[in-house]
Amino acid sequence: MDTLVIGAGLAGLAAAERLIAAGATVTLLEARARLGGRVWTEAHPSGVAVELGPEWIGHEGAVPHLLASAGARLVEARGRQLQRVEGGWRELSDLPDLKGELVRQASGLPGADRSLLTALEECCRGEALAESREHLLRYVQGFHAADPAWLSVRWLAEVEANQPADVSDLRVPAGTGRAVEELSSRIEGRCDLHLGRVAREVRWRPEAVEIETADGATFRAASAVISIPLPLFDPVSDEIAALRFTPRLHEKLDAARLLEMGQVVKLVLGFREPFWREIGPLEEMLFLHDYDQPIPTWWTPAEPSLPMLTGWAGGPYATRLAGLAEQELLDLAVGSLAHALGLSPRDIGARLQYRYYHDWHSDPFARGGYTYVKVGGVHAHRRLAEPVAGTLYFAGEATCGEGLNATMEGAVRSGRRAADELLAGSRT
Repeated sequence: MDTLVIGAGLAGLAAAERLIAAGATVTLLEARARLGGRVWTEAHPSGVAVELGPEWIGHEGAVPHLLASAGARLVEARGRQLQRVEGGWRELSDLPDLKGELVRQASGLPGADRSLLTALEECCRGEALAESREHLLRYVQGFHAADPAWLSVRWLAEVEANQPADVSDLRVPAGTGRAVEELSSRIEGRCDLHLGRVAREVRWRPEAVEIETADGATFRAASAVISIPLPLFDPVSDEIAALRFTPRLHEKLDAARLLEMGQVVKLVLGFREPFWREIGPLEEMLFLHDYDQPIPTWWTPAEPSLPMLTGWAGGPYATRLAGLAEQELLDLAVGSLAHALGLSPRDIGARLQYRYYHDWHSDPFARGGYTYVKVGGVHAHRRLAEPVAGTLYFAGEATCGEGLNATMEGAVRSGRRAADELLAGSRT
């Protein structure tokens, strides 16, 4: 049994591992020059792990098990969540948290699915709930990297029931890239791996797949696992890494249109010392929000003593930053952090020693950070994941349900699920 796997992110690696363990002959094609896809840990010369992709992990599931197998230490995030306000900062944990109640009311409205924004306007108006509504909308823009005017309120209720933000409170000081290393070690020397190979077209018929890459190479097998980010799943797109299917997969495209890729810009700024801990209220800071700034959210590293802060812009915030030149983005980041800390941009600039950043929208092999579900799309992942003719199988976080899309956990599970479907199909 021979098969092709397109994409060597967590989903593709997990699929390849399971297929190889079952005795399949696997060819793995990856467009990037590295493994991991949207999981991306850079090593600063000092040895500090810099996370440009996901870094927050839950306590249970495949990802923490992979990290444990790799010998990586996981630490629980601790500290205060603060918001910059006029004259100082306020502790967000002191505010009444009505987020769950608002989601329940909004998702419980009778009739068809609605966007979160529309549902809140119907169920939860009034001055008494104004601050709670604003808190929920900012949470959706930041944590889900979503536009509340598009996001399905029924999907949001599912996520909050199964995978809310507060269950992902673990981080890896050595970097989430250790999960990629663990998976890759399990397939090393056991498959035909091609980095820097951009798959452009999948020509298929039952039990036969032919994949053509941008450099003119052709790969053939009896089946294929397709593990690519959602925006690249479009055969009429001009994207450099868009994947065309011949014959076209109209049902898959219909399902993909009910999902959306959330936009993310992430920065990591390194300093001489963690000077913010000298600012009284910020001594035990974990998160700092300043929602009127271009980069609205900052957090401290897995090892709190490290002089490093991560800046995050998601959803509409990230959309406004997309495509900026590096210096423009850095200037906005320094200004945003300065305001959040109550300092001047000159103060921040004088302390800055290094910076890393990634605009995921401008990444040609991702075109965004991770997916969310649009109105009417609660079951779209199932249609996107469904095998075609016992020949094409589909993985990736966008194909995972139970509120686990947009997560590393969802990516790994989807890869293993696609491999299991392929193996079961080959036995029938």
